[in-house]
Parts: sequence; structure tokens; C-alpha cells
Amino acid sequence: MWHTGTVLKGRQTGRTIGFPTINLDPRILAGVFPEGIYACHVKYGEKTYLGALYLGPRLVRGEKNTILEIHILDFNKEIYGEEIQFNIKKYIRGIMDFKTMGELRSQIETDIAQINLLSG
Repeated sequence: MWHTGTVLKGRQTGRTIGFPTINLDPRILAGVFPEGIYACHVKYGEKTYLGALYLGPRLVRGEKNTILEIHILDFNKEIYGEEIQFNIKKYIRGIMDFKTMGELRSQIETDIAQINLLSG
């Protein structure tokens, strides 16, 4: 099932650790999927990309509100205010807390490696 959302401006934290994300309104998936990391496909323009989707709070920053963000693999454009579509493919893991941004970065690398393996 494809979901549609408008890209929102976030805090741009992901880009500081090498994983820029697009931010979407988390209500798109409210009550539909459990919090965690998912492999997904993202349609932007005429292309479809592989992505790592995160639904949940930013525990590493001590936040409690749920966010929805996607790191799109092999993509490097600013598309604030533009519409994308995404399709959740596979649950990777639940949410985790990290003591440092470095630990988070390492886990994201692991998650993306697993997502790449799934794609094939």
C-alpha cells in the first residue's frame, strides 16, 4: 500500500551524522504500524528509491513525540514542501535508545546494510 506525504523541514540532525532524512507527518501511519525501522520504497518524480523509514520518538535526544522520517538511499536533494509516496516493505527492528550520536550512526549503518540485503 502506497502512502502519500508532503516533505516537512526537520531539525536536520540526520545530515550531521551522514544520514539525511525527509520528515513527514507521523499521523500518516498513526495506529497502522508499530514503532521501529522499516525497509521501504520511496517514489519521487519518475524514480523509485530504497529507503530506511523510522517511526517513533528520538530517544537519543530525550524526546517523546513520535516522528516519521525516511533516509532515502542514493538520493541527495532538498525537497521540502514536495509530495512523495512511500510503501513499507519489511519491519527491520524496534526502537532503541543510544547513549551517543555515534552509536546511533553505527546502528543506522547496520540497518541500511540489512535493507540493502533485502532488496537484493
